[in-house]
Amino acid sequence: MKPNLILIICLLFGQVLLAQPSGFSPVKDLLPFKSQFALASQKVESIESNFTQIKNLSLLKDKIQSKGKFYYKKGNKVRIEYSSPYYYLMVLNQNAMTIKDDQKTSSYNTKSNKMMQSINNIMLDCMRGTIYGNKDFMVDALEGPKEYLLKMKPITATMKKIFAHIEVFLDKKDFHVLRLNLVECNGDNSLMTFTQPMLNKNLSDALFSVK
Repeated sequence: MKPNLILIICLLFGQVLLAQPSGFSPVKDLLPFKSQFALASQKVESIESNFTQIKNLSLLKDKIQSKGKFYYKKGNKVRIEYSSPYYYLMVLNQNAMTIKDDQKTSSYNTKSNKMMQSINNIMLDCMRGTIYGNKDFMVDALEGPKEYLLKMKPITATMKKIFAHIEVFLDKKDFHVLRLNLVECNGDNSLMTFTQPMLNKNLSDALFSVK
């Protein structure tokens, strides 16, 4: 089964967590947290990482697992390349989105589509540390012993049709994204876990151009 548009973008990621997750409590001093998160993200020029995605579908007993490579480059560039169990590619390059599989290549202008633009912004905000500037969501900040959790609740009609909420897990040491959990309104969810990240590697612009 191929991932739908929502799943591959988010940026753009278990079980559905509707209540406050165990082991997390609200961040007490929010202003320093926001400042540190933004500052750490500004130092990141690029990210290359492996990822594993687990999809839970209410209509299926078994979970769907996918693997691939994730790339981010400052300048609003993201590449998500699925390699297993099938090939699937999604590239964001500023306002241009390209999706490619074994059969066809499709291109979109996210600027002319409110839903695509909103989903595009979710992924970029996670990488740039600008989640609190996203007007489509209200954000609650929680912390555990080793991780921060940003729980994003949709407040616009467009996003409410898609997501119940989104969970962004950050490493407390450096604020890098560890996991991204997309919980849809129907109860399905997709959890993307990033592993072996390489920061500030020189990534070619060709990675973000699909021919």
